[in-house]
Amino acid sequence: MRQCHKANIESPKIQMSAADVLVVDDDIAVCRIVQRMLSDEQCNVQISQSVADALGAIEQKAFDAYVVDFKLPDGSGLDVAERVRSKWGATPIILISGYDPEAVALRAEKLCISNFLEKPFSRAIICEVVKKAIGAQKAAPELPPIDPPASPTALGGHPLTRFWQRLVKRPQS
Repeated sequence: MRQCHKANIESPKIQMSAADVLVVDDDIAVCRIVQRMLSDEQCNVQISQSVADALGAIEQKAFDAYVVDFKLPDGSGLDVAERVRSKWGATPIILISGYDPEAVALRAEKLCISNFLEKPFSRAIICEVVKKAIGAQKAAPELPPIDPPASPTALGGHPLTRFWQRLVKRPQS
């Protein structure tokens, strides 16, 4: 039985020099803002605005991390995550959404989503989450592509517990 690799939120500062990140969101403004934020942190960022565009990019090459919106015009960001898992294995996937995390928690847990960020999020939060996810991935042993488990309990324990422990929420104002 395979287990998900989780980003260590206590890890030291990690340089993201030359990390390749795919950002998928149907809102071009969100794509460009996240692209600018991560580019300032020395990431090479490619953007896609649909499941179809993202799947095309995923077929072309592997990325060091994926930042994917949950709701897209032609499907779900979890459809993108599923393809990433089957093609590239345990690569960090950060799910972003303006929707309630409970709506996606069960399926996200099955796909070993690295983190969930509620929109809106700050530059500091997105950069920190991506840095830590990439750093944890580089520190972890390389695993072959994984098939999502048939049931949420296949990973052991209550399916929502581990996902909720990994949630990163926006700061309260």
